[in-house]
Amino acid sequence: MRVATIPAVSTDPGFCADTGWACGPVFDATGNETLARVVGWLSEKPLQIAGILAFAYLANRAISMVIKRAGQRMADNADRLGGYVPDRLRTQRLDGRAVARAATMSTIARSIATAVVVSVAAAWILAVIGVSLAAIVASAGVVGVALGFGAQNLVRDVLAGWFIVVEDRYGVGDVIDAGAPAVGTVERVTLRSTRLRDINGTVWHVANGEIVRVGNKSQSWSRAVVDIVVSPEADVDRACRILGEVGATLRTDDEWSEVVTSDPNVMGVQRIDALGVTLRVVLDTAPGEQFPVEREYRRRVLRSYDDAHVPLAGPYSPAGLDPSQRPQGST
Repeated sequence: MRVATIPAVSTDPGFCADTGWACGPVFDATGNETLARVVGWLSEKPLQIAGILAFAYLANRAISMVIKRAGQRMADNADRLGGYVPDRLRTQRLDGRAVARAATMSTIARSIATAVVVSVAAAWILAVIGVSLAAIVASAGVVGVALGFGAQNLVRDVLAGWFIVVEDRYGVGDVIDAGAPAVGTVERVTLRSTRLRDINGTVWHVANGEIVRVGNKSQSWSRAVVDIVVSPEADVDRACRILGEVGATLRTDDEWSEVVTSDPNVMGVQRIDALGVTLRVVLDTAPGEQFPVEREYRRRVLRSYDDAHVPLAGPYSPAGLDPSQRPQGST
């Protein structure tokens, strides 16, 4: 004898038809219609959105941690490689520059990763709400074409800023020439622009995309170039010998020994013209220290030439110069 089977009858109340999946189970367990409606509504949209936000937050934290550790490894590797650099090529700011560069790249990469995570989470939430992503993408395409012409300079600046950081063209504290009159010390570098301050205190904001070429005057090491113009009647050999002595004394000075990194290279006669005889000497210095070294070197040369009665070019004659050694026509 066949036993007739009775089809199962759903116990879900009718009011749960338009709510989420949790309405029926909660009503079966509690018998409370209000609680079942609330829990069902929460399970349909807000709970999913909260889950998406939580997932995006955790994903962003995890990605940021990975990028931060990668940046730290870059800095550590740079320090280890710096140990193989010969002492004559080593600079005071080498390690600190590598650490700062790694930190800058890590910060930029974390910002980009956060923007990507937020965009994906926003698209996911819109899909849960029921907004058509296809329509949004189509609208964004039309708007993007309209804005693309106006934003192309911004994109160019951002790409140029990224390569400035990656290629280490310059960093904060460097003295650069970004095209006259924007010549000075870099105070801030972003993906959009570079801010620098010139010797007069003027702050220049230069879009990275506008920097066609840049001269870095303080990367790794610098060089002081000093030209001294002496009178045609001066003993050139003696004047050059004094230049070398002044440079050697400057390098052994306790105050300047950490700044001047090479012996003076007296190149001799650089130019002969109506003004006199130009003598040139060069010294290697720590990054960005060439300007104070040049000023101190000139001051010492002036004092040494005064003591040695070496006449400078022009109507000026050093104090105490022997009258027989003065240029003709001077009094």
